[in-house]
Parts: sequence; C-alpha cells; structure tokens
Amino acid sequence: MTTATIKPPTPVAPLQTFTRACRYEWRHLTALRSTWILLSIIAVLSLLTGLTIVFDLDSQDASTPATAADSITWTPLATQIPALAFFMLALGTGPVSTDLVTGVARTTWLAVNGRRTAYAAKCAVGFAVACVVAAASVALGALSYATTLALSGLPQPSWIEVLPSAARFIAWMGCWALLCMALSSLLRSRVVPVLLLVLWPLIGERIIGKLLGHLPGLDGIGNWLPFASGRAMLTDASVYGGDDQSFVRALVGTHLSTSAATMLFCLYTAVIALAGMWAYCRRAPKAA
Repeated sequence: MTTATIKPPTPVAPLQTFTRACRYEWRHLTALRSTWILLSIIAVLSLLTGLTIVFDLDSQDASTPATAADSITWTPLATQIPALAFFMLALGTGPVSTDLVTGVARTTWLAVNGRRTAYAAKCAVGFAVACVVAAASVALGALSYATTLALSGLPQPSWIEVLPSAARFIAWMGCWALLCMALSSLLRSRVVPVLLLVLWPLIGERIIGKLLGHLPGLDGIGNWLPFASGRAMLTDASVYGGDDQSFVRALVGTHLSTSAATMLFCLYTAVIALAGMWAYCRRAPKAA
C-alpha cells in the first residue's frame, strides 16, 4: 500500500502575490460590461469637452492655454472639481464597497490570503485606471478643441503650456480614485461615500472652512483644507491677470501656489488612503 506524499506549500514572494492580486483586480474590472459602457460614455463626453469652445469663439481668450486647459480637464474651475470625477465614482468605490458590503462574491483578499495586499492591489489598479482614463480624456478633448479652432480659422494655443495642467489633472484623478476606495473602506457603504464625495467638495468644505475660521487661531484654515488645495492643484490662478485673477482665486478658495497645493493634496490623499487600508484590514465583511 502506498501513501501519497504531501509536499509543503511553496512560499510565494510578496511581489508575486501583489502582482497576482493586481491581475485579478484588472480582470474583474475589465470583465464587467458596465465598465465598458461607462468608458464609452466618458470617451464621447471627452470629445464634447473640446467642442465647448464653440461658445467662446468670439472671445479673445479662446486660444489661450488657460482656457484650453480648463476645457479639456472638464472645467474644474466652474464645477469646483472636474466633472469627470462624478463619472469615475462608480469605478472608484465599487471594488472596495462590493467586498465589504456584500461579503458574498469572490474577493481579492480571499484569492491572495492577505487583506493588506488586496487593498494595495485595488489602490494600484484603481489609480492606474483613473490616470489612463484621464490621460485618454485629455487627448480626446485636446483633439476636438484643436480641430474646432482650426475649422474656425483661429490660432492654436501653446499646447506645451497646457501640458502641466493636463499632468496635474491626471494625477488629481488618480488621487480621486484612492479617495473613493479609502472612504468606501472607512464608511462601509455604497451610498454614503458617494454623497460625501459629491457634497463635501462643492458645499461642505466651504461651510466648514468658514465656521472654523471664526475660531481663535484658525483664521485662514480654509486655505489648507483638502479640496481647496485640490482646486488650486487643478487651476493655476497666477496665469490670470487683473480682476480675473481675484475672481479665480475666490473660486479656488485658497492662496496656495500650485506646487504647494499639489503636494498638500497628495499628502491628504496618502493619509486617507492609509486610513482606508487600516479599516479594510481591521474589519470583516458584513455577513450576507
């Protein structure tokens, strides 16, 4: 009678485990029909962002880099955050909220036997996808913007000067994906993180900043709040002149420079993402 020999499991390197988790997240994301429907909608709307210049063809600002940058980055100055961010909410919150809320689907942390690795993989894939989507959106918007100007006989803006704004927009969208996942992990809900991410940048932060500014020693605290720095990261008020600059700074809500605001927003994102990892590793999924 022979007995089967059970070999001890082969240890897997942390990098290999992380790579497997990222591959699973990518396959899961691309297998969803809703992902491709959403990306198709974003592609169409990206072309339309460049076409919005037709409403300003009679303006002398139509060919300025600032106007071009604001248009192809989904008008963050008018809407306070890029309009693309609202469309990316589903992709940003979905991977974590599905795991922690339903608790019934096959999850990454079960596949790799480590929640920290699973969360890191979700963040890495989410950040990469958001950056790629933002970059593709900028390219499509710039193409339609340049085509509209060419057909109208207007000069092209200096696209080299638009590149820094486009790069900051791409980085901002990557940070947005991390914030979506972190808040989903911290709040363990599908709806509440979405409401918070919509209402806080538009209304809540300004109200809180005003209230805190009345407290002793907190005058000017509004300049240092997360999405005030995020708005300054997206819109460089220094390129505007005269009264326009004062108006733009009022909309942005902070006097921080673009470089300082970029570092501060990335720092906020890193801290909140780490808090999300702590919550994801600490709490078990809800029972189905």
